[in-house]
Amino acid sequence: MQYLLDANTFIQAKNQYYAMDICPGYWDWLERENGLGRIGSISEVARELKKQEDELSSRVKGRNEPDFFSAC
Repeated sequence: MQYLLDANTFIQAKNQYYAMDICPGYWDWLERENGLGRIGSISEVARELKKQEDELSSRVKGRNEPDFFSAC
């Protein structure tokens, strides 16, 4: 079973407890779990995240392959 993450999962994590510079392990864990097919998201979430100009949007924009945001 794969769990789908919404935009708020990423935004709230970045803005509160799991800032990318404070807790990079959280973001690595997301990547690892996605690689195992346990979590993912959809292209609409990627589109929403790309609207901002911050570290999270840069990370999403830097993705070359449709992996994390291609669920469903």
